[in-house]
Amino acid sequence: MLGFRRWAVPAVVVATLGMSAAQAQADPGDTRAALGGGSGIVLGRATKCSLTTIGHDAAGRLVGFTAGHCAEAGTPVRGELFPDAGVLGVVRTSDAELDYAVIEFDPAMVSPLRTVGATTITGIGELPATWDVACQNGRTSGFACGTVWSAGPGGFIDQACSSYGDSGGPLTIGDQLVGLVSGPLINDTVGLRFSCTNPGNPLHSPVIAVSFDSVRAAVDAGKGIGSGFQPI
Repeated sequence: MLGFRRWAVPAVVVATLGMSAAQAQADPGDTRAALGGGSGIVLGRATKCSLTTIGHDAAGRLVGFTAGHCAEAGTPVRGELFPDAGVLGVVRTSDAELDYAVIEFDPAMVSPLRTVGATTITGIGELPATWDVACQNGRTSGFACGTVWSAGPGGFIDQACSSYGDSGGPLTIGDQLVGLVSGPLINDTVGLRFSCTNPGNPLHSPVIAVSFDSVRAAVDAGKGIGSGFQPI
C-alpha cells in the first residue's frame, strides 16, 4: 500500500492561499448548489478540499467522494462557492488507510454536475499504466495533466500540478475517472516548497493518487452508503 500524505487546507492556512476554485457549469435557473468532480468543498469549520466525483449509489442516494484525511465521519460539508447555501451533505464514511471519504448529499440542495471546468466524468476507468497521461482538477490548482510515473495496487504517482486544497480532486484519462488526489510525494518544508505553484513549471513534486477503482471496490464490499456508485 502506498503511504499517503496529507494535503488538505486546514483553517490555519486558508487565509494564506489564493483561491482558484474550478468553475461549475450548471443549468440556468437551477438554484441548488452545483457540485461535481473538481469542485471546492468545505468540511467542518474551514478545511477545504476538492470533490472527486458525484453521482448515485445503488439505493439512489446522491453521494460524492473526497480524500479520507479531509474529514472524519459525521463532518458537515458545504460548497466553497456557495457559502450562503449552508450544509449540503455529511461525511458518512472516512477511510484513513485507502484515504477516501464518502459524502451523502441532500438532493434538494445540490445540483450534481458531470462537467466542472475542463473535466468531464462519465465513468470509472481502471488503474492507469506507467507513461499514461492523467489530468487532475482541484479547487486550488485547477486543471492540469501529467505523466504517470508508476502504478501499483491501490494507487499511482502522477506529475500533474497539485497543491494544498486539491486533496480529493479527480484524476481522469479522457472522461474516465481513474483516481483521486491524496497528497504530494515530497512534502513542503519550512524553507523549501515542492508543491506546484505554476502549471507551466514541471519542477514540482509528483502527486500520490488513490485508484478510484480500488475505492469503489472497498465501498462496495462494505455494502453501505455509496455502494454501487455510478457518476452522474
